[in-house]
Amino acid sequence: MTTALIGDLTSLVRENLGDPLAEIADHRVELLDHGPGMLSTASLHRVHGTTTRGVTWSFFVKSVHSVRHWAGFETVPEQVRDELVTHFPWRADADVYLAGRALPGGLRMPRMYRLDDLGDDRLAMWLEDVRVAPDGWDLDRYRSAARLLGELAAAYPVAGAREPLNQDLRYYLSTPVANLFLPIVRDPDTWRHPLVARNADPLLRADLLALADRIDPLVEALDRLPHTLVHGDAGPGNLLVPADGSAEFVAIDWSWPSPAAVGYDLGQLLIGRAHTGELAPEDLPAVHEAIEGAYAASVTAMASAGEVSFGYVASLVLRSAWTAIPFDRLGQEPTPELHELFRKRAGLARFIVDLGRSLTI
Repeated sequence: MTTALIGDLTSLVRENLGDPLAEIADHRVELLDHGPGMLSTASLHRVHGTTTRGVTWSFFVKSVHSVRHWAGFETVPEQVRDELVTHFPWRADADVYLAGRALPGGLRMPRMYRLDDLGDDRLAMWLEDVRVAPDGWDLDRYRSAARLLGELAAAYPVAGAREPLNQDLRYYLSTPVANLFLPIVRDPDTWRHPLVARNADPLLRADLLALADRIDPLVEALDRLPHTLVHGDAGPGNLLVPADGSAEFVAIDWSWPSPAAVGYDLGQLLIGRAHTGELAPEDLPAVHEAIEGAYAASVTAMASAGEVSFGYVASLVLRSAWTAIPFDRLGQEPTPELHELFRKRAGLARFIVDLGRSLTI
């Protein structure tokens, strides 16, 4: 992070602390790991320090950019680069702040103190550094999150859209899924790899490809459901539980700016901790049942339980079935820990597949 980007912190610190006389004694900049595959997140930093009176302060700085600035952009086939730049919603998180929509009670966003336009499709967001409670995710917490996501959906129904629905989903399916993920699933060598062969059941490949044959009718069925504004990536990792009790959840990393079918946000809520290996495959059915019921109870005025169930499961299948197994890690050393992750993720893929097979169009 450059000195120019930090600028004069004094006014931000004074606003953060509610002290118009605060003076900065020292500050530090800490680069945070934002993980692989983040196409639009340029960097994450924690900028923190103390005042001359010994009071601590801290900001979370998220820098985002157009996907054309992504370090891996040159690996994208040239014929689809322009389309990727056009469709990838790199500034969705910032736009949620600019829209200023009210959220349901119990759900809030981190406070944004400043938004810097760095030019050339680059932004830096100076955000509240949320202290997170150490509590884990039990079924009651999942139900609470699903209830609030349902209340969010009910607050912002979308009717009479001027453009065809689910255009972003269609782009995702026609480009990354069709050109990257499904070829990996179809390749027999993928399933011969020790990390996959030892941990995935022998019918999983065939079942995943059978679901791929249903992509178009599933999307068309989603088009007929009620649509709402959504978070887009509402996994537990993006629903922080604040230590100060200021809300039930602080929602970060909003990522889907277009309307989606009712139930859409439940997919990421289900799989978030399963992706990291924190949620075991045998625990998925209980979480699935808990979140579907809690969400459906919050949207009764706009959608039936059946519509919620279909929207949830069909969206889950279309977005997550072919990436449930971490094929991107096949080149890593097959340690016992990685084998265990593949076992759990193969269990996740089987659970998604079985849900998808139950869908009636």
